[in-house]
Amino acid sequence: MRGIFVTGTDTGVGKTWVSGIIAGQMIADEEWTAGLYKPVCSGAEVRDNGQMYWPDVEHLYGALKEKFPRERICPQLFEAPLAPPVAAAAEGATINEELLVSGIDWWKSRVDLLVIEGVGGWYCPLSETEMIADFATKLSFPVIIVARLGLGTINHTLLTLEAVRARRLTVAGVVLNEPAPLEDDASIATNADQIEKWGKTKVLGVVRHRGKLEPRGEQVDWPSLAAKSPLF
Repeated sequence: MRGIFVTGTDTGVGKTWVSGIIAGQMIADEEWTAGLYKPVCSGAEVRDNGQMYWPDVEHLYGALKEKFPRERICPQLFEAPLAPPVAAAAEGATINEELLVSGIDWWKSRVDLLVIEGVGGWYCPLSETEMIADFATKLSFPVIIVARLGLGTINHTLLTLEAVRARRLTVAGVVLNEPAPLEDDASIATNADQIEKWGKTKVLGVVRHRGKLEPRGEQVDWPSLAAKSPLF
């Protein structure tokens, strides 16, 4: 099984949206099967009927055409919109660190490529002893960085690139996403070029607000960017 790890320059930059796009394109291709895995999700909402749900998990579940169980997509859920170990502590619980990795095992015989979405940014706490950076390093899959499309993204993206490379991980590329509609932001026209120039990386594409991935060049070949991990 090949894998890609999706991280972000911050929380709320659109990692879930982009992860869904990657898996959706794989499914549409029909030559590959794809899965989505988010080890922990914190931040629940309540439906009109009083039922609790996690928007990120619902989005990933829908991106996979409801083919795989929600509990396999995300095995650890917490209510508060806080870093996972803090959200868990608010419920008198702790993050199951073994399950963070073992939750991936279920996917091995079921998909060709697994898209793993991190939580928050690269240095977001994931458990009492690990950050997202530690978790991604353990898995050793190539990393996709999701960054905001607008002004300020160059600095945040370059810092994240440096941090990922410091872990000796492969940067598969950057995707610029527009989490909220941007108006009159002149930087949109130049940010991708600047990130490629200073970051020595490829900006794979741009996603306008809740839209599709617009590749910069040819359609992105996700399987070629993915790799196998010595753990799986």
